Amino acid sequence: MDFELEDHHRDLKANLRSFFSAEAPPTLITELDSTETFPALILDRFADLGLWGLAFPEEFGGSPVDEVSRCIVVEEMHRAGACLSYAFMPTALYCAPAIAKFGTAEQAGELLPEIAAGRVLVAMGLTEPEAGSDLMSLSSRATRDDDEWVVRGQKVFTTGADSSRYIFTLVRTDPNSERHRGLSIFIVPTDSEGVTIQPLKKLAGQATHTCEVWFDDVRVPATALLGEEGQGAAIALSQLDADRVYTAAQSFGTAQGAFDLALQHAKERVQFGRPIIEHQAIGHALADMAMRIDSGRLLTWRAAKLLEEGKRCSLEAAMAKIVASEAATFCASQGMQILGGYSYIVESGMERYYREAKIQEIFAGTNQVLRNVMVRELS
Repeated sequence: MDFELEDHHRDLKANLRSFFSAEAPPTLITELDSTETFPALILDRFADLGLWGLAFPEEFGGSPVDEVSRCIVVEEMHRAGACLSYAFMPTALYCAPAIAKFGTAEQAGELLPEIAAGRVLVAMGLTEPEAGSDLMSLSSRATRDDDEWVVRGQKVFTTGADSSRYIFTLVRTDPNSERHRGLSIFIVPTDSEGVTIQPLKKLAGQATHTCEVWFDDVRVPATALLGEEGQGAAIALSQLDADRVYTAAQSFGTAQGAFDLALQHAKERVQFGRPIIEHQAIGHALADMAMRIDSGRLLTWRAAKLLEEGKRCSLEAAMAKIVASEAATFCASQGMQILGGYSYIVESGMERYYREAKIQEIFAGTNQVLRNVMVRELS
């Protein structure tokens, strides 16, 4: 069993760290978040690095990499700024691979090259006001009308909807079927008549807006259906393990960023005649942070390798996401304590990691739900 990254992984990590340091420094991310300005110029550069196509085949313009490499990309991106990975992941790591796997040749040929070039973003319209953890209870509907479908309903927490060309919209197409059997996914253009998008105010990652979306008798052609009618739940659930692994990688971006800032401060800050890292309480806090980061990252890489091998990894993905997200909140909290009063100053950077951390315990399945997943897998 190999616990070390391969050379190409280390090179990727170093190159990304250099790229984000130059193109997305903390001062710029702070400015974008404070003004709630979408990071379009930074995202445009992702195409030059081949990031938009890293999860689908070269025949569609992709530049596929292994799952550990994808985790490295997400971690470094999230360490630079949560708004970047929030804008990136729905399109590149959820919707694009789903189109490649389940879409028609026409859908893949039309959308994937545009995604690879960074010209098309796709938001995920899954969650509803009354259907979050219990996703299969959603109430949005689509009814057939000759060669069209008419979509009606509401989605919430649809990240990037107002900056996307399309929304992956999970709706009920057969109200008489069992909860999961009557669901389908439509690729709905955001400029369709009847689509209303309203950004929500939120705690962190404000540069990429999280939105409510209303579909008021929105007409889409039959060709907008992804996969087969009634296959929507299977498509959505097929991406969940990967989504949880990538969410774990996001969490380590936060945890590592907080640790790096805290370690630097502890080495430079002098109190009682010596750097505070030499005080046992501070040293132990840093040691605890490092242990949680390293143990959780290894869990994440294990789950990523299982994904790469096409093996079932619901248990391992849930475990990685729980440990990673809780490491993120722990490290951000400890980082605030180590920086003391300076942590409350925006320019310190620590308060941003503190705000960005908590949501990782909530989305991609709350940690309470994921513990239920683990119990089911262990039984």
